[in-house]
Amino acid sequence: MRRLLLVTALAALALTSRPMPLLAQSQAPITDEESAAGMRKEEFVRYAFGGTEMKLAFLYVLEADCSEIDGWEYEIVKQPEHGIAALKQHTGFASFPKGNPRTKCNEQKVDGQMLTYKPEAGYKGPDSLTFLSISPGGFVFERTFRLNVRQHPATTKKPKQKDA
Repeated sequence: MRRLLLVTALAALALTSRPMPLLAQSQAPITDEESAAGMRKEEFVRYAFGGTEMKLAFLYVLEADCSEIDGWEYEIVKQPEHGIAALKQHTGFASFPKGNPRTKCNEQKVDGQMLTYKPEAGYKGPDSLTFLSISPGGFVFERTFRLNVRQHPATTKKPKQKDA
């Protein structure tokens, strides 16, 4: 169980565009209640644009030597009401924060899955989806994204004028 807790605390679930990994936000030790329940619940808020697919999370779990930890599974358990979420095979760069022993893994591409979300075209309002990250030992991270769907903002750039 100690290895599971350590691996879980140091595993990476990174967001796209190189933001802070999701698990960096949940570095607190697993509580006795969570351990007994076999689950930790987390929520994240994101903005999305109607009709445009976005990459929510690049899902991967690595050992300290940058090798993949086998046996992790991901599942969407609640699809959004106003769009579609999907898990797709993906290869990309890891995104561990400075100070993490796996920072060196950021220099090479790793295999994982990409969680994507595409709201309905023309929809504006709240939406949500929930997915599970299931460890080889059966501990589950239940993650819910609360999405604020908007229309694309009007451009503020002035059109270029042709020289006379």
